Amino acid sequence: MIRKFVQNPRMIGTLVTIWLCLPQVTIGTGVPEKAQVQAKPVNELGALDPSNRSITSHTFQAGDVKFNYKATAASITVYDKPSKPMGQIFYIAYAMEPQGGRPRPLTFVFNGGPGAASAYLHLGALGPQRVMFNADGTVPPMPAEVVDNPKSWLAFTDLVFVDPVGTGYSRELRYDKSSKTDGKDRRESQYSGNTSPRVKAWGIEEDTVSLSRFIRAYLTEENRWLSPVYLVGESYGGFRVARLSKRLQSEFGIAPTGLILISPALDFSFIWGNERSLWPWVSLLPSYAAVAAVHERSNEITYRADNPRSSLTEVERVALTDYLGGLAAGSLEQEWLEQISKLIGLNKDILLREMGRVPSARFAKALLANQRRVLSLYDGSMTLVDPEPAKSLLIGSDFYLQRLNAPLTAAFNYYVRDRLNFKTDIPFLLLNEEVYQSWNWRSGIRGQQGFAEALSDLKKAMSLNPAMRTQIMHGVFDLITPYYASEIMIKHMALDPRMSNNIQLKVYHGGHMPYLHQKALDSMFEDALQFYKLIP
Repeated sequence: MIRKFVQNPRMIGTLVTIWLCLPQVTIGTGVPEKAQVQAKPVNELGALDPSNRSITSHTFQAGDVKFNYKATAASITVYDKPSKPMGQIFYIAYAMEPQGGRPRPLTFVFNGGPGAASAYLHLGALGPQRVMFNADGTVPPMPAEVVDNPKSWLAFTDLVFVDPVGTGYSRELRYDKSSKTDGKDRRESQYSGNTSPRVKAWGIEEDTVSLSRFIRAYLTEENRWLSPVYLVGESYGGFRVARLSKRLQSEFGIAPTGLILISPALDFSFIWGNERSLWPWVSLLPSYAAVAAVHERSNEITYRADNPRSSLTEVERVALTDYLGGLAAGSLEQEWLEQISKLIGLNKDILLREMGRVPSARFAKALLANQRRVLSLYDGSMTLVDPEPAKSLLIGSDFYLQRLNAPLTAAFNYYVRDRLNFKTDIPFLLLNEEVYQSWNWRSGIRGQQGFAEALSDLKKAMSLNPAMRTQIMHGVFDLITPYYASEIMIKHMALDPRMSNNIQLKVYHGGHMPYLHQKALDSMFEDALQFYKLIP
């Protein structure tokens, strides 16, 4: 599937982009008051030593009230079916003492990729401290600055940030006795992060199994079996959360109370398309219109940053009527092409050449071409002086993601050592490309359509647990996993009326990582607070 996709020039830019699949609160300085356990070195397999565990104490202030919380940086060994170690999964957990005798909610947090560590959500939005970004989501000059996060979700839930095998400090454990030299070679490979493509956890089904076992082990180690369990995932992390919600119930006896999916990819047929696909293009149209409006390339809509989706009601209608009908009919009639051209700010000739299907990699180059600017696919409101203006497609790593990776990597390496007193010689892998390149997509494909999906798992999980609620959060400028794809998929779930209100879609002024915009960070915090308040 991946090989065919790479060879499709119409969607080549999308392959790059998939790489990423309350009351006012203030946080204390986060400087550890006491380190209870000394850090330990790397073990002989190049993975974390299981005894390398650091627990530090910090202060959390909500309004005029101060709370103490503990931060734990540690790892858990997960096992395969024969009960042999298969991976060492690193995590950072934040927990407060429960108030009123009732267990606090416990939230497991995942990023995507596959191949991304959880530092994006951890130091970008949810953790008690975060990297400072400009209010408009742009990245300040280095060095990175780590500051208190008044919008940390620790205000209403304990948090566990999880790095799947091959990301962060998490590594595979393999005991290969085929030769005497294998051990040394394997240690060197894992230490450098260049793990074998045969890693057992690198695949859709394999990832779901290993993370389910991690969650069960964590609940047991920390005696949290009676806590309300929530799952939060971004991008491919939203995909894995949807699959986990069913697996945890059906095989592990763990029924999540709620799910929050941030910029999720729930069905890859809505993202990976070709000349005959319909849904990928329909899904992108409202986000194209929002990007065109914010760059003043279209005056067909009046964009509202405080309520982006209200600006796009007419565009959504056009997407499912005139645009979908024109694509399905193979028609290039002037009327609907003219309409789409005005909405998305592109010359009609481009639409004619592309048969009405403009790839995001083409849109990002074409919209501001006369200004020699290129857009980020992760956030279409971000621009860069185009280094290759002669090329018509955006190819290569996204400039906005590259800018983000530098401060997040530097900040995490500082934060985990200085604030959490966790020390290791293992390199921290914020984004491990080898995981994505080696991913077993086939283990998640159902039927003959050739695309992986998690929507059916989500629907089954909601049927198994009618009390479980789901909130989907998107940034309107996201050209990777556009918000309108989730809207269409929710409708296609055809949920029973008794459950239809258990799933909601929220759209914010931002991109694939909407929380990098201050407005979106504030709104996501408020929406999440209300979501958690509805615990039965």
